[in-house]
Amino acid sequence: MGEVSAENLEHLQELDESYFPFPWSEQLWERARLNKDYFAFFDPQCHGFAIFLLSPLDKLAHLTKIVVNPKFRKKGYGAAILNASHSHFRVLGIERCILEVEVGNRSAIALYERHDYKKIHLKKNFYSNGADAHIMEKHL
Repeated sequence: MGEVSAENLEHLQELDESYFPFPWSEQLWERARLNKDYFAFFDPQCHGFAIFLLSPLDKLAHLTKIVVNPKFRKKGYGAAILNASHSHFRVLGIERCILEVEVGNRSAIALYERHDYKKIHLKKNFYSNGADAHIMEKHL
């Protein structure tokens, strides 16, 4: 995972466990840490983060997780993290980003739509709780 210190990684894991409905296991965090195709973007105070899995041959970035501490939501942290990641990916030659979002997560869907993500597919029973997910895509 690109340029994440051990201390910052610990903060990201704490945010994930505290505020994400489906937190990663320790094994998934370790796999991401060791895989150079995972990129993490986060604000310096670690109020929020996003993790993407890159597929350079496909010129694709898959947003696997984005989390913002609820105390800091609606303050631009999610938008700033997405903007930074999109700018970085353009430099790398990535042409599109995809993500899955639970159909009932209206605030996340609104954030993605403000960043020009479009719904391209509905995946039934995508999440472990049986919830459906919109697949969304953004062309960079």
